[in-house]
Amino acid sequence: MKKLFAVFLVFVAMALLPVLASAKSASGPLAFGLYRYEQHSKINAETYWKCDYPVFERSKAGDIINAAILKAVISQAPSPDSKPAAASIEAAASAFIKECDEQMKDAQAHSWAWQSETSGEVLLDRPGMVTVSIFTYAFTGGAHGMSVTQYLIFDTATGRPLGLNDLFKPGFEAMLDKLIERRFRQMRGLSATDPLNGEKGGLFENKITHNENFAVTGSGIRFLYNQYEIAPYAAGQITVDLSFDELKGILKPLPALKPIKP
Repeated sequence: MKKLFAVFLVFVAMALLPVLASAKSASGPLAFGLYRYEQHSKINAETYWKCDYPVFERSKAGDIINAAILKAVISQAPSPDSKPAAASIEAAASAFIKECDEQMKDAQAHSWAWQSETSGEVLLDRPGMVTVSIFTYAFTGGAHGMSVTQYLIFDTATGRPLGLNDLFKPGFEAMLDKLIERRFRQMRGLSATDPLNGEKGGLFENKITHNENFAVTGSGIRFLYNQYEIAPYAAGQITVDLSFDELKGILKPLPALKPIKP
């Protein structure tokens, strides 16, 4: 069994508390650890920035995957619009907390503590392919917070991110959209003619199509639509799962997964 790597980082100031805890997929070829980081405001402890996400063992492919995951974590974290994106986890946390602290000094402009929490998970770790999910919840005032989930899929041999064209046969789009709509109608109890943007469907438009936010799991492919993407906030995140059997006519053979029968 491949040994997991672990790196322990210690900070002695500013209540920065990163920990890398060991973790491992039961059947995956890539060893990984879980990196945790937390920073609180010195002015108001209820204002904080937290994250935990997988970090893969150092290798050519692992370094590429880790860089992509880090970028995804930072890009999902709220940051001041007037400033460039942060280059590190620590910088992203500091910018978030600083912005809140500055606004809280003016009670008329801002009176809420801010929170940002990001959590990463390895959904699939098999020879040839790894799928990572990055979930972020952030509250910066107003009626409610916002949740965003991003899926990342990588070739484990090269670290290259994989997209729909890497997994599906040419001309897949129309059939994939048909399968997604059919599954959504089943989920909502809709007939073949009920409008998708009606009371039961709840979508903005009378259609649902594939997007680029998809995950390969051990049983199929999942498409996720974040809040406000195709439906109102109250609908939450919408996920549509399709099995490998359903997709066998348009899906390319995938490494070390359930065989795709012709």
